[in-house]
Amino acid sequence: MTNVCLVFDDGFAQSCSEIAKIFEARGLRASFAVLVDSSDIFPNLKKGDFDLWNEFQERGHIIDPHGYDHSDLSKIPFGDAKVKIDACLDYFTLHLQGFDAGRSIYHLTYNRSTPQVDQYLLTKFQAIRTTGPKGRVGSGMNNEDELSRRIYNCAWMGPDRCDEHLNSCLKLAELKKPKLFMYMLHGLDNEGWGPIGSNTLKKVLDYLLESSELNYIDTSAI
Repeated sequence: MTNVCLVFDDGFAQSCSEIAKIFEARGLRASFAVLVDSSDIFPNLKKGDFDLWNEFQERGHIIDPHGYDHSDLSKIPFGDAKVKIDACLDYFTLHLQGFDAGRSIYHLTYNRSTPQVDQYLLTKFQAIRTTGPKGRVGSGMNNEDELSRRIYNCAWMGPDRCDEHLNSCLKLAELKKPKLFMYMLHGLDNEGWGPIGSNTLKKVLDYLLESSELNYIDTSAI
């Protein structure tokens, strides 16, 4: 059985509210990777705040860190990256009820990092999501090596809709049978980068619930 984890990045308020409802209608918990300061991405789209993230958490959903802002930590000096990581950690600790970094996954912006950034993050967090310095699209397939290293890769598609790509990746995961398949998403319908259609998301979740090969989990269950 392959565990499938879907993670929604960047915290688009309208999308996240609808995503939460879609998951709740199926008795599932959604996983959101959110920023402290999201003003540097899609300024014309409303993003959620920590009042919303705390509400989602109370409803059972998972809120993980995506960064202090949307800076690419692989492109700035390590000292600056460390300051941003620490600021993110401090803010989450103060503003997300019950936050425990040792039980959370840090989802790198752009899925890019450096070995030095990875090493530092792994002293703070349970695990990280990255595909390395170049941030190339991963397979999303994680086996014992990735799980033991606590460094997960993910698949994604953008800037256009990711519906067909996600479905094809799930079919491949059924064939390859990794321990964990992780896919990064963003907004719903036409909101944000690489959005997924709401009807497609519903069908994907229904498929996972009915599958004998794939099992949906949220990030807290990895």
